[in-house]
Amino acid sequence: MSHSPEGAPGAGAPRSADIAAGIIVAVVAVAAIAVSRDFPTTGLDSDVGPARFPLIYAGILIVLSAILVIGRLLPTRRNQERAAEPAQPGTGFRFAPVAIGVVATAVYIYLISLIGYLPTTVVFLIGMMRLMGQRSWVRTPLLAVGITAFLYLIFLYGLQIPLPVGSLFEAAEL
Repeated sequence: MSHSPEGAPGAGAPRSADIAAGIIVAVVAVAAIAVSRDFPTTGLDSDVGPARFPLIYAGILIVLSAILVIGRLLPTRRNQERAAEPAQPGTGFRFAPVAIGVVATAVYIYLISLIGYLPTTVVFLIGMMRLMGQRSWVRTPLLAVGITAFLYLIFLYGLQIPLPVGSLFEAAEL
């Protein structure tokens, strides 16, 4: 979703792009639900294991996709006012940041197994926040470290799923 100079989400993106993105994400979420039906369960109602974990996230994705699609389909006063105004240059979709984000995510996925979750995720989040417009050199690293630590604690202690240490560091421990 793009941002206009006023900061309103989706204002610069074509309505059809947001609607298509919402539908695609919802279809992927439904596919994830279908695939995860065969995952093993522990049989405990309170267990968030391999069978329920994808269902929770897929359900959240479906709800968020529905909000996006419905929000773009409903006419609002702001959208009607903007339709009457001439388009301003530079407020539309920009390909370069999206391409950089996709490449950075692919590199992050590769490096996480090599270097490990903690350092790779902090650097990745700083880069992505800068790419999306966060300009504070104080706030950006603090947010990246905080988000990384929060997710690490959730996975390690809440879900009891260890995150990758990195093969470079595993070899050094031998």
